[in-house]
Amino acid sequence: QLLSRRGITRWGFQTAVQLILLGTALPVSDTQCGYKFLRVSVAQRLYDDLYLRRWSHDVEVLYRTALYGIPCRTVDIEWEDKAGSKVEEAGVVQVSLQMLWDIIRLRWVYFLLALQPSKQR
Repeated sequence: QLLSRRGITRWGFQTAVQLILLGTALPVSDTQCGYKFLRVSVAQRLYDDLYLRRWSHDVEVLYRTALYGIPCRTVDIEWEDKAGSKVEEAGVVQVSLQMLWDIIRLRWVYFLLALQPSKQR
């Protein structure tokens, strides 16, 4: 599946995430998997006041698990790509560029927050 359109864009996005968030060990290799199982209290903390609201919000949620020291693990599932996805409808290039911009913005926002010790998230 790596040579499929989705496989190539997935690889490209994950590579960009690793490069842009260098030094941050995200707890999973595929940030865009749609399944996130969380306790309500953990979900409230991770999803409260997200900066990213679109396609890339999963990266911010996982970034926060690393930032807050919240344990996270992956569980393999069977996944089948289907035609007619929301990404295809919106345009792969447009969505990819938006996601790249989101990750750059994520890094910048959390960098600025780190410079402000009085800001507690």
